[in-house]
Amino acid sequence: MCIHVLSTCKQYRLPIKVVNLNNKYMGMVRQWQEFFHGNRYAESYMDALPDFVRLAESYGHVGMKIEKPEDVEPALKEAFSRKRDLVFMDFVTDQTENVFPMVPGGKGLSEMILV
Repeated sequence: MCIHVLSTCKQYRLPIKVVNLNNKYMGMVRQWQEFFHGNRYAESYMDALPDFVRLAESYGHVGMKIEKPEDVEPALKEAFSRKRDLVFMDFVTDQTENVFPMVPGGKGLSEMILV
């Protein structure tokens, strides 16, 4: 969530793998607006996102953009084969896909939404 960590990773040669689920929204915010605010979307769509692959590469890392479901497994295999590199994987996802389970504000774990 803070881009400066790519610099820190480069400085300390941290070979982590970053998975960005890119639906061009602030996904959790959009999902809450859908579930609890009658689909009244405000400030959650991101039409001006950077090119995450080029951004990762500008820090000296490996960037990958994955757009098709059949490319997911090969991309993951390639990323994890690069033992010494930070690999930033930008997975383009459906804009309406939600994440589950989710726990509504003020509710307990026994009240989580599963689908």
